[in-house]
Amino acid sequence: MVERFLAALSTGDVQGLMEVLAPEVVVVADGGGLVAAARHPIAGADKVVAFLSKFAALAPTAVVDTVWLNGALGGRIVLDGKLDTVISFVLDDGRISRMYAVRNPHKLGRLNEEAVIAR
Repeated sequence: MVERFLAALSTGDVQGLMEVLAPEVVVVADGGGLVAAARHPIAGADKVVAFLSKFAALAPTAVVDTVWLNGALGGRIVLDGKLDTVISFVLDDGRISRMYAVRNPHKLGRLNEEAVIAR
């Protein structure tokens, strides 16, 4: 599902996006107030597709591929040679029900660091 979603995102395939998203899908984005991101969660497949279907036209040179995030397959968007966004996914019943998009440059800069969790 993740690979199908990323392919549809990179080509602007509206039908492909609809096929992989659960009807109640929710997208949460984090720009950290430093880069553009949706300010509020986007809920519902129709709204999410309307929001994402413009991506291919707005960023035709973007490199969209997979990456491992927290032990699961996620998405990565690279613009002009720089990491721009990572997306983690939650799947329910074979469809994407939640997406968490991180665009905050402070958080993206730490993706190559191993986080140490202490009590």
